[in-house]
Amino acid sequence: MSVEKLERKFCTGCMACKNICPVDAIAFEYNEKGFLYPKIDKEKCIECGLCEKTCPMLNKEKKEEPTQEIYAAKNKNMDIRLGSSSGGLFHELTDIVLNRNGYVCGAIFDDSFNVIHEITNSHETRNKMQTAKYVQSRINDIYKKVEEMIKENKEVLFSGTPCQVDGLYKYLSTKNIITDKLITCDIVCHGCPSPKVFEEYLKDIEEKYKSKIKSINFRHKENDYTQNIKIEFENGQTYINSTSGGDYYYRLFSYDYMLRESCYNCNYTNMNRVGDITIGDFWGIEKVDDSFSDNKGVSLVIINSNKGKELFNEVKDKFEVLFVEDKEKCLQHNLKNPTAIPNNYDSIWKAYYEKGFEGFKQFLDNN
Repeated sequence: MSVEKLERKFCTGCMACKNICPVDAIAFEYNEKGFLYPKIDKEKCIECGLCEKTCPMLNKEKKEEPTQEIYAAKNKNMDIRLGSSSGGLFHELTDIVLNRNGYVCGAIFDDSFNVIHEITNSHETRNKMQTAKYVQSRINDIYKKVEEMIKENKEVLFSGTPCQVDGLYKYLSTKNIITDKLITCDIVCHGCPSPKVFEEYLKDIEEKYKSKIKSINFRHKENDYTQNIKIEFENGQTYINSTSGGDYYYRLFSYDYMLRESCYNCNYTNMNRVGDITIGDFWGIEKVDDSFSDNKGVSLVIINSNKGKELFNEVKDKFEVLFVEDKEKCLQHNLKNPTAIPNNYDSIWKAYYEKGFEGFKQFLDNN
């Protein structure tokens, strides 16, 4: 089976096939829901089979559940914690690597507010990676850049969704690259929303505020609530809203309407983690210790390898840390099962096909 014929419900869009292709014969094109899928240029293709060999979905590996250590953590530096999505762990982990003249790879907004993966040795660019982006990031040629840094004997910390981390490992394995210098950090992923829908949402809100957007923060921490979206505009106006407040994009994401098809069939929603470290929000911390949460964000930390343990130990003293002995108490939904497809999924997409983002808005208002 070629990567082009891989069923949409399995293709994660990790772009490992694009990165491995020696003749640049694979492009990614948007489908009707605004997700990127591979398209092979038959005139360029030399039928080497590397794309099939590298695709994580065509080369699934059954792994035994690793011996893991699980923690709740919150940064002692409140400024760092408030500038992060949850407990501020990513900032400290990446500081260690950057201060050793290494590189960090993660998702940022580009100048047009597309979400892309970038690699950097700059603290300033790393800071742009800290907050959550509820959009599927575009990998582009980032696996090649990671390979280049490793070949230059540079340490690299790569962060992303589990399918992106797995895509990187499959790419490097196909290229026979030794990964001693690579540390990987996967996130507890709820699912990847549509980049095109996000683009339409931004156009809709720019029209409403009659101004270009200057900045976006999906996890603005205000009034002891971390599920706020904050958008600042060039004309000086500011928009702040939440799921409960009725923001349309947040509602589409929270109600699971606009995730990639593979997210509803995800192979990574379990404790067989692909990264050296897994991080996310510690939803349900009250089951472990109700006094540990202060509504400013707590990180869930799952240590999956010796590399991950060594790196976490280097930053541990900067955190209030709580060891979680009972693993069951950290098992939020997406560590057990994929996100379920909503019952009225087809109906809301029908509204979108007919009227674009306005169709989404009307559907949400009427349901």
